[in-house]
Amino acid sequence: MYKTWILIIFLMMTLFLSSGYAEEKDKSWKGAVSEADLVTVVNFLINNKGREIVLAGEKHTITGKEKLDIEIIAYLCCEPKKFYKDISAYGEVKNFKFPSCRVGVPADEIPKIDEHGEVAEIKFEPEKRDFWMKVIQQWEKR
Repeated sequence: MYKTWILIIFLMMTLFLSSGYAEEKDKSWKGAVSEADLVTVVNFLINNKGREIVLAGEKHTITGKEKLDIEIIAYLCCEPKKFYKDISAYGEVKNFKFPSCRVGVPADEIPKIDEHGEVAEIKFEPEKRDFWMKVIQQWEKR
């Protein structure tokens, strides 16, 4: 009798723990103001932490903090100095011509920027978009 109960408890614990792991592993960020390809790349990097990929011919272990070059466009009603200060807290500002700002940001910070109320749009710098989409395509072919 006790063996049966112990077996049932272990089985329930296993199911409970594995279902929680699956939910955590397959987290998908939707993105409110980010372009679809940027959302795809951020989700790829966040959901594949610890795995190896090939970047520019070299092996790289995904951390979720890979720097992505993006363009952030603010609403025109924002105060430029405050917007600059807010955005510079997330990453390295490369070019600031209000309402547009080009920034190098860790991938895991982009969802936080996406939630920022003054941001109208977030998109990849075009050449960086192509690079990351090719990385994902190579990953899927494996």
